[in-house]
Amino acid sequence: MKNIFKSREGLIALLIFIGITALFVWDYALAPFNELANAIIVNGATVLSALIVAVILTRITFYFHPQEAPFLIWAAFSVGMWLWAIAEAIWGYLYTTVGEVPVFSAADVFWFVGYIALTISLVRQYRLVFFDQVYTIRWAAFGIWMGILLSIETILLVTHSEAPLEDFFRYFYVIADTMVGLSAGYLVYAFRGRALAIPWLTISSFVVTDILYVSLTNTGAYDWVMSGVSIALVADTLYLVAYFIVAWGVLGQYILLKTSSDHSQPEPVTPN
Repeated sequence: MKNIFKSREGLIALLIFIGITALFVWDYALAPFNELANAIIVNGATVLSALIVAVILTRITFYFHPQEAPFLIWAAFSVGMWLWAIAEAIWGYLYTTVGEVPVFSAADVFWFVGYIALTISLVRQYRLVFFDQVYTIRWAAFGIWMGILLSIETILLVTHSEAPLEDFFRYFYVIADTMVGLSAGYLVYAFRGRALAIPWLTISSFVVTDILYVSLTNTGAYDWVMSGVSIALVADTLYLVAYFIVAWGVLGQYILLKTSSDHSQPEPVTPN
C-alpha cells in the first residue's frame, strides 16, 4: 500500500476525496443555494463517490483475463458497486423530487442485488484462498443467506410487523452488513494483512455507517442537534467517507497491478 502514497494517482485521488467531502459538509451544513441545488450537490456527492469505486473496480477487473480466477472476483465486486451506485442515484433522485424517500423504494432492489454480487465476490475470493474447501464455502454462503432471511422473518413475526416489506429491509441492512464485515474480516486475517486484504478491510466500513444510520433513524436521534452539530450531518458524512475509504483501498490494488504490469513490460530495444 506504500505505492499509493508515492503515486500521482494516489495524491490526486486523495485531493479529490477531501474536496468532495468538504463540499458535501459545507453545502449540507450551510445550504448556501436554493433547495434543489443543495439537494443535487449533497446527493450527487454520494453518487459520485459510489461511481468512483465502481470505475476503479472495473479497471482492476480488466487487468485479468476472463479465464483467470481473480477476474470473476473483481467483476462481481465491481457489479455490486455499480448496482449500489445506481441505488444511490435512484435514492438521490427520489429525495430531490419527492422530498422524503420511503423506507422501501426501487433503490433498495439495487442495493439488495448488489449484496448478492458482493457475496459472489467473497465466495470466489474464499475459494481462491481455501481452494480445498470449495463445496464447504459454497454451502456456507448459502447457509448464511438462508440464516439472514429466516432471522428477519422471525423478527417480523415476533414483532407483528405492520409493514413487513419496509421492516425487512430495515433489518436486512444491519444483518447483511454485519455478515459481510465478519466475512471480509476473516479474509483480512487469511491474507495476514497483505495488500490483497485492504479492499476487504475497507468494505467493512459500511458495517459501522449503515448500522449507525439504521439505529439513528429507528430511535429518532437522526434529527437531533447536539452542541450545534447535526447528527444527520455526522451520519451522512461518515457514509460518504465510507465510499472513499473503499475507493482508497481498491485504488491501492489498482496501482499495485498497474505498477506490476509496467515493470513486467520488456525494456525497449535501442539501435546501436
